[in-house]
Amino acid sequence: MNIEASDVIAIGAAVLAIWGQLRAARFASELERLRLAEQRRFDKESTVARYREPLAHAAYDLQSRIYNILQRNFLQIYLTKGDDRERGYAINNTVFVLAQYFAWTEIVRSDIQFIDLGEDEPTRKLRSLQDTIYAVLQNDRLDRSLRVFAGEQRAIGERLITRNHERVDSMGYGAFLDQLPSGKDTLLDALRDDVVRLAGNVEVARPRLAALQHALIDLLDFLDPRGIRFPQDRRLKVPAKSGLHGEVIDTT
Repeated sequence: MNIEASDVIAIGAAVLAIWGQLRAARFASELERLRLAEQRRFDKESTVARYREPLAHAAYDLQSRIYNILQRNFLQIYLTKGDDRERGYAINNTVFVLAQYFAWTEIVRSDIQFIDLGEDEPTRKLRSLQDTIYAVLQNDRLDRSLRVFAGEQRAIGERLITRNHERVDSMGYGAFLDQLPSGKDTLLDALRDDVVRLAGNVEVARPRLAALQHALIDLLDFLDPRGIRFPQDRRLKVPAKSGLHGEVIDTT
């Protein structure tokens, strides 16, 4: 059977066309893979950016209050010796800054679980820092003052979480006072009782509070390493032993 030159050309053209289609398909597949990888990277960076500042702010407020309790005699000044307004603030705002941290921790935990952040070093570091804080608060080898078990930490955080369409947030102090006053919630009331007891003997809780404050500062150093939003000189770790230094400097 004789094959004409035109047949050879036609066969060659068909082969080239098929090869071109396969190459185009592989190219399109690679472009889609790169697009999905870029989308995952964008989702990861957007999620981290969305929660970095509020989580850092909650950690900063809580570590500042612990510093003032241990080093600035906060509870003795405003709870033991204060008037009714100062006493109420010392109790309620101390419970609020703790609950606010729980809220943002729960928001981050519940949202991030639906987004593939991978297993890169920053993600592992954040999880490790949060696990340390969980562990310090529920450690039952320390004095029971301000001991909050992991499930209770999550439950308290859930109390403060607000949702408005796609926006998830933590309620502010005013809403906290209106919606979760004394007598409204047993877990929060237990924390209020702990704060009142601490005013009589702060040092009994120093091991837990000092360890917690150190862990919160480590979290701050991770979230704001250059001290842009939260100055380094306002996140000093409290000493393991007691000692008062000057006047109260509250940031909350």
